[in-house]
Amino acid sequence: MTISGTLFVVGLCVALLMALLKKPIVGLYAYVAVFYIHPPSRWWGASLPELRWSLIAAGVTLLAIWIREPAEPARKSWLATTPARIMIAFTVWFWLGTLWALDVEQHYPMAVLITKYLLVYYMIYRLVDTPQKMTTFLLCHVAGCFFLGVIAYGAPGGDRLDGVGGPGIDDSNTLGMHLGTGVVVAAIFTLRLKGWRRWLCVGSIVFALNAIVLTGSRGAGLALAAGGVALAMLKPIAYKRLFYAYAVLGILVIGYLASAQFWIRMKTVTVAVSDTPEEMDTSARSRIEMIKAQMEMAALYPLGSGHRGSEVLSPRFLDKVYMTSAGVRSSHNSFMTIVVEQGIPGVILFFVMVRWTASTLRSLRRAASEPGRVEEAVNTAAIGAGLVVVMIGGMFADFSKCEVQIWLLALLASMAERQRFSTPAAVGRLAANGAKPTALPAGRNR
Repeated sequence: MTISGTLFVVGLCVALLMALLKKPIVGLYAYVAVFYIHPPSRWWGASLPELRWSLIAAGVTLLAIWIREPAEPARKSWLATTPARIMIAFTVWFWLGTLWALDVEQHYPMAVLITKYLLVYYMIYRLVDTPQKMTTFLLCHVAGCFFLGVIAYGAPGGDRLDGVGGPGIDDSNTLGMHLGTGVVVAAIFTLRLKGWRRWLCVGSIVFALNAIVLTGSRGAGLALAAGGVALAMLKPIAYKRLFYAYAVLGILVIGYLASAQFWIRMKTVTVAVSDTPEEMDTSARSRIEMIKAQMEMAALYPLGSGHRGSEVLSPRFLDKVYMTSAGVRSSHNSFMTIVVEQGIPGVILFFVMVRWTASTLRSLRRAASEPGRVEEAVNTAAIGAGLVVVMIGGMFADFSKCEVQIWLLALLASMAERQRFSTPAAVGRLAANGAKPTALPAGRNR
């Protein structure tokens, strides 16, 4: 076993032991660390046993929660939160889709994966219940993006950056989007955090931005720009001037890091909506043609065609010139993936989730504008901007396996639940029931 492999195993064992004996949330941090390190994707991983490291971390964390983390009586159960109910409904529908999926061999593993995401949502919602813990969890995400950015910096050159990330984020488009969520979180955190935590955010921004440029992903570039706009809308008023000063600095950094090839690829986005389609590259044109074909697929399968149904149906609805060497074409739009593969019920659940997210962010932004709630305001902006990055990036790629959106939705649900107990009416209800009004908002000290 290599030194790197030994350090990984020892570090994981220590973290999980701490989770079982003292603080379950350490197990959650270990899970996030394993997600980013992902031994099978690293050269030293070959020296380790072939184990499901993420599953081990998640399993121990769940056990630690059940042993050492009693549920807060006044806090809403995770099953009662809106995102959880939507995700459960989507999961049930996905499993039902196994009966008519066009490619059951692809559909079944995906059904298992989204079922596992329910457990990830549960862990985050149960453990991350204060602004301080939320800041720490998001910093873990920032540190992970820093780690991937450093690996990307030392990766061999090529047209597109692939194979750097771990499970679900190893392709250039998904990696670029995922790093974009880390950039917007780090950007807003630099306004408030001090010392080493601020320098961690600065380093993450630089290396993650460089990696995004190396991916050459147009979707990630536009998603990052949209995330910046979201930050401008959600930022705390106290940091208004500093935010715009840092925004200018960030634009200069992007201009310095971006290559000529990156700007050429970004230019094709504007060409795609112009009146000169002949100037589009093959990739951009194929996406537009695929969306047209998917509209026809959806009409034929209103209840969905199952996971990877777009790929199975593509030879029937798409010209051969747009096919890959395998003779098929996969979806490059997350929403159209849902339309074709999960049908009308999936689309309804998607819009319900978007509506809840938007209304919750508006409510949290208003509440966080009150004096003394700067950390909550910063976390709201970070989570909201991250979700915008995922949504906009999803217009250019299929992010069905994107786990970071589960993290952000769980954090948003936790913030919404905390906000539910911060109103005068809620405090009055707690007092009437004999509970301490400050118990939940203050969180548990562990």
